[in-house]
Amino acid sequence: MKRRAIDLYLQQLKEGIQHETIEHTIHQADMADYLESVSREDENTFFEQFNLLPLSNKAETFLELLATLQKDLIEEMDALSLAELIGVLKSDDATDVFLFITKIDKVKAENIFVLLSDEQQDEIDQLTHYDDHEAGSLMQTELLKVSLNQTIEEALEKLSNLKANGIGRIESLFVTDEHNKLLKNIFMDDLILENSQDKFSDFMHKFPNPEVIGGHESIDTLLIMIEKYDLSVLGVVDRRGKLIGRITHDDVVDSMQEKATQQIYNLHNLHADEEIQESFAKTSRTRAIWLTINLFNAILASLVIGVFEETLHQIVALAVLMPIVANMAGTASMQTVTVIVRQLALGEIRFSDVQRILIKEITIGMLNGLFLGILTAGISQFRFHDTLISLSIGLSMFISFIFAGILGASIPLLLKKVHIDPAVASSVLVLTFTDIIGFFSFLWLAEWIILKGV
Repeated sequence: MKRRAIDLYLQQLKEGIQHETIEHTIHQADMADYLESVSREDENTFFEQFNLLPLSNKAETFLELLATLQKDLIEEMDALSLAELIGVLKSDDATDVFLFITKIDKVKAENIFVLLSDEQQDEIDQLTHYDDHEAGSLMQTELLKVSLNQTIEEALEKLSNLKANGIGRIESLFVTDEHNKLLKNIFMDDLILENSQDKFSDFMHKFPNPEVIGGHESIDTLLIMIEKYDLSVLGVVDRRGKLIGRITHDDVVDSMQEKATQQIYNLHNLHADEEIQESFAKTSRTRAIWLTINLFNAILASLVIGVFEETLHQIVALAVLMPIVANMAGTASMQTVTVIVRQLALGEIRFSDVQRILIKEITIGMLNGLFLGILTAGISQFRFHDTLISLSIGLSMFISFIFAGILGASIPLLLKKVHIDPAVASSVLVLTFTDIIGFFSFLWLAEWIILKGV
C-alpha cells in the first residue's frame, strides 16, 4: 500500500503536480526504504527520484538513508544543492550532515559553508566544538524559550512562529531569567491547565526544578539521565547554567542505536561504520586490519604450543584435546566480557566495583570449571582410557575457567579506566590471554603429570 502511494506521488512530481495531501501521508522513513530498494536495482533511477522530492522532504529523507547512499548523494550533488538541503534541517542534523560532507570532501564542504546563512554558520561553528562523545553533539539550538514576565498567550505566539519556520515537534518550553539561566522546563500539556493570561512567574512554583546536562558532559551520562528520569527532552546548559539548547528523545534513540551497533561490531572486531551495502574493497580492508591483529595473536598462542612440541609428539591425544580447553575457556571469557562491557556502557558498574565483580566471576569460574572439568575428564577417559591425560585436561579446564572469569572482568574495566573503549579491544586481548593460559596449563600439566611423573 505504501509503495503504491509513493509510486503515485513520485509520478505526480515527475509530471509537475504538487499533491500535498499525499506528501503529508508519506513518512520520510518509508520514502528512504523505497529509495534504498530502487538503488539496488538502478542507481540512476535512485538519483532521479530523490531529486524529484520537494526540498524539505528531500532533506528529511536524506537523514533516513543508509550512510553509503548518503555518501553517493554527497558525491553526486553540487555544493549549492547540498547547501540548500542543509539549510532546511534542524541545527543538530545540519551539523551532522556538514561534518559527514567534510569527511568525504573538504573542498566541497568549504564551498557549502560559504553558501549557508550567517545564522547557520554560527550554529555549525557552535556545535562542532563538541566531540562525538559529548552531549552537546546531539543538541539542537532551536527551542521555545520564555521569560518569567511573559504570559502563556505570548508563549503560544512564539510557538506559532517557530512552527511556521519548520522547527518540528515542541514537547516543552524553557523558562529563563534575565541572564538566560534555566529555571523551569514545562511540558506543553501542563500549560493547558493554566489561564492563558497568566504570567509564568504566577505558577512557576507548581513545577519541579529541571534536569539539565552540560554540553561537554558525556553521552553516556546523557543516556543514563534519560533512562533514569524518563525524559523526552532535556535542556543543555553551559558552565554558568545558561540555556544553550535542547536534546530530544529522537536524537537520544538514534544515539542509543548507534552505540549498541558500535558495541556489537567492536566486540567482533568490525568497523563501526560497516554496512552490507558498502563496497567490497572498503569492507575487506577494514576487516583485514583486525584479522591481521588476530593473526599475530594466534602466532603468539602457537609459540606457546611450540614450547611443548616434544610432549605433543610423544602423546598425540593431547593435540586432539587441546582445542577443547581453549574453546571452552574462550567462550566463558566472552560471556563475561559481553556482560561487563554492556554494564559499563549503561553506567551500572565502575572501576571501584572491581573487587566485587572479580569475586563473583572467580566463584562462577570455579563452579563451572569444576563441573565442566569433571565432565571433560570423563569424556577423555571414555575416549582414550588414560587416567593421567583425563586428569590433566580436567585440572586445566578448572584453571582456565577461573582465569577466563578474571580476564573477562578485569580487562574491560582496566581499559575503561585508561579511557580506551572496552568494546574495541577487550575481545582481542581476552581471547589471546585465555588461549595462552588454556594451552599452557593443559600442556604443562600433561608434561608434569604424565611424562615427569612417570
